Amino acid sequence: MSLEDFKKAWKELEVEEANRAFIAHFIAYIIVNGFLTFVNLYISPGYLWFPLVLAGWGIGLAFHFAFSRPRFVISDLEEKIAKIEARMRRRISSQ
Repeated sequence: MSLEDFKKAWKELEVEEANRAFIAHFIAYIIVNGFLTFVNLYISPGYLWFPLVLAGWGIGLAFHFAFSRPRFVISDLEEKIAKIEARMRRRISSQ
């Protein structure tokens, strides 16, 4: 296996992990906000506060979605790889 194959596999793994993390966040959003909606409608139907929670958490969920797309994940990983390669070059040149 070459270094390029390793980098490609690493990028694929990072994208898969980012997608899994977003899906977990989305499932938590659905479950918790479903419960909060029920609580709001059952306890105090005259004052609807659950849309505020939906909107606030929804903003965070939207950002998580945007930054878990392959384009962002791979660009961050490529930056990290470049920093590691630069550090290794400095170590080799200082020896």
